[in-house]
Amino acid sequence: MEKNWRISDSEWLVLRCLWKRSPLEIKEIQGMLQAETGWTGNMVRSLVVRLLDKGAIGAETQDRYFRYYPIAAEEECIRQETRSFVDRVFEGSVSKLFAAFAGSGKLSEKDRREIEAMLKKMDEEE
Repeated sequence: MEKNWRISDSEWLVLRCLWKRSPLEIKEIQGMLQAETGWTGNMVRSLVVRLLDKGAIGAETQDRYFRYYPIAAEEECIRQETRSFVDRVFEGSVSKLFAAFAGSGKLSEKDRREIEAMLKKMDEEE
């Protein structure tokens, strides 16, 4: 059974660091996020503790330091966030989501071709 991680926006930033490279120490995570966020080590530590409490990351000790690694798979978190977003904003309707994008003028020709290819592939798999 898939675990519901409920990852906050700030926690996503920490997880992205760990998905890119792990295991990492707090100071390494802070260094990766410093320019974007300006977070202190204490802020990063707080987010890491929250992710540990949720079971989304794990820790190992190496040379007296804790090093952190992801347990939650990136694809699983993206799936959950997508489902949550569509449920909250579009009442669970994917067609309403696509209508919103189509109506916004934000879909490029490349986006449209990719969506058409995905839909065609889904039809072929049925």
